[in-house]
Amino acid sequence: VTGLKVLLSVDLFLFVRVLAMPRPVAATKKASPKAAKKAVAKPVDPVTASVRSVLAQLKKSSVEDTALEILLTSAKVTLPLEQENRAPMHEQVMSWIREQLQGQEQQAAAALAAVNQTLTSIDAERAQLAAVVAKAQEGRASAEELLKAKAAVSADRLAALDAQREADAAGLAARREKEVAVEAVLKVRGSVEAIQTALTELMGGTVEEKQLKKQVQKVCAFLKKAEGFDSALLSTLPSVLHKPASAMSQFEQTAAGAAVDWLKTHIAKLTEELGAAQTAVKEAETGLATLVGLETSYAAATGAEEAATQALSSAVDTLAAAEKAVSDFDSATEERRSERTATEETLGEVKASISEFEKLWMRTQKVEDVEMGSAETISQL
Repeated sequence: VTGLKVLLSVDLFLFVRVLAMPRPVAATKKASPKAAKKAVAKPVDPVTASVRSVLAQLKKSSVEDTALEILLTSAKVTLPLEQENRAPMHEQVMSWIREQLQGQEQQAAAALAAVNQTLTSIDAERAQLAAVVAKAQEGRASAEELLKAKAAVSADRLAALDAQREADAAGLAARREKEVAVEAVLKVRGSVEAIQTALTELMGGTVEEKQLKKQVQKVCAFLKKAEGFDSALLSTLPSVLHKPASAMSQFEQTAAGAAVDWLKTHIAKLTEELGAAQTAVKEAETGLATLVGLETSYAAATGAEEAATQALSSAVDTLAAAEKAVSDFDSATEERRSERTATEETLGEVKASISEFEKLWMRTQKVEDVEMGSAETISQL
């Protein structure tokens, strides 16, 4: 506050004493007995009320503590004085008070304008959010209808599939039997191929020394159980397979090669058996063409139903987010409206204090004004 800065270097006690020094009182009309009787009958002191209102508002000033203390103390002495009893120093204090009150009014008005600015587009903003909610509700409703339709299709196709399965029970059993045969051949061929790989590694000399004995035992144990493998050849393999092919004699290479050839022949036979078994499965499926088609159709329907379920979940999440946005917006709006109400109240209080101050500023020494003197007014503050 520009004016109050001057007071920061002034002795407060001295300043207040100067303000409170008695001054010559301007000539006034003596109150009539009737007026005095009226004062006794109605002891109202509007001056004190006005001064208290202004002082209460001044306490809200955002000035340094020392300056505020000086201002309040000076105002308490000065505000009750009529124009005729004010010294230039009192007039200066009145100017400082007005400056403070007007500053508070400007701040409150600016704060109110800022809050109102945030509320100017509130209806349009909420309408946009509400439109998003409405669209999300439509999306959820559409997703629910779609899921309902897809679930109905799945149910219909499952019913048809179950009916066909019941009708083709024998054909299903036959197909499963042939599928088991395919699985068995695949398992046996896999085992033979694994032994073929192990034998190739032994002959190639790629097996580590610590694994050599174990791998030879693995190959020989399998060939011992294999139906149709030459037992005489088997008896020579343990000693032969401990050497790589490059270190084998002609006889040993022949023995090892015979084992390799037998495995190749066995694998080829198994492959042929596998082909026949797979053909049998296809033939069984041909007899169940209707059932296979229904299975495919049902799988497609359940896939579509799952996709519709996920779409509904996404639509529900979208709607929840849109509704939360509206809720958050309403909460924020309510806070802004509460802030506006508080700011309006603040501005109203400042204006009321300014109105009271103006009454005190313009106050002159009249009979009705001096029914309660300044000294008595000050004593009531």
